[in-house]
Amino acid sequence: MELESELRALAADIEWPQTPALRPELAPGRRLMRRDRALVLAVAFVAAALAAAFAVPQSRGAILRFLGLGAVHVEFVERLPAAQERPLTEGLGPTISKAVARDLLGRPPLLPPLAPPPTLHAQDGIVSLLFLHEGNPVLLSEISSRSRLLKKIALPSTSLRWLRVGNDPAIWIGDRHVVVFPQAMPQLAGHVLVWQHGRLTLRLEGAHISLRDALILAEKID
Repeated sequence: MELESELRALAADIEWPQTPALRPELAPGRRLMRRDRALVLAVAFVAAALAAAFAVPQSRGAILRFLGLGAVHVEFVERLPAAQERPLTEGLGPTISKAVARDLLGRPPLLPPLAPPPTLHAQDGIVSLLFLHEGNPVLLSEISSRSRLLKKIALPSTSLRWLRVGNDPAIWIGDRHVVVFPQAMPQLAGHVLVWQHGRLTLRLEGAHISLRDALILAEKID
């Protein structure tokens, strides 16, 4: 019921366009063309409405709890739960081979263009690798659609943007928030880029990484 109430409140805040006047019956071919055109316009309008509503902090919780992004679930709360700051190297799990990573993910893992390639780790079905960017550690986590949800908890004032990595939908979280990995204690997270590539959800985290650098790195990962 809480989600329903939030979505009703969100709908009330959106300025919907007036219903267009109905026109006389058209020939089948023209009806199909008009229908396709109307569908494109409707999709564009919904995307614009969501983007506008998402800019309102009070509306973000309802939108993200309703949509999510792949294996990542984002929840907005008034107060962050207790969580510790931990190094990115902690809790990655044992070293694994590319073959094991492929079995866990259902496809070959996506890797940054580095030589030698970073070491792969796995914990609770999440494949991770750590590498340096401009001398600072960056963590890349890859989660299959078969894995459990990864939960992120943020404040309504958290800087959060919808964007794209290539053609893939993405979310950038530019403030401190709490992340809960499966079977792990809550921990503080820094700047994070999350994007959905097919059935794979990718998460790039770095305490000092900027949105620009995160996007550049993400588009090079294949």
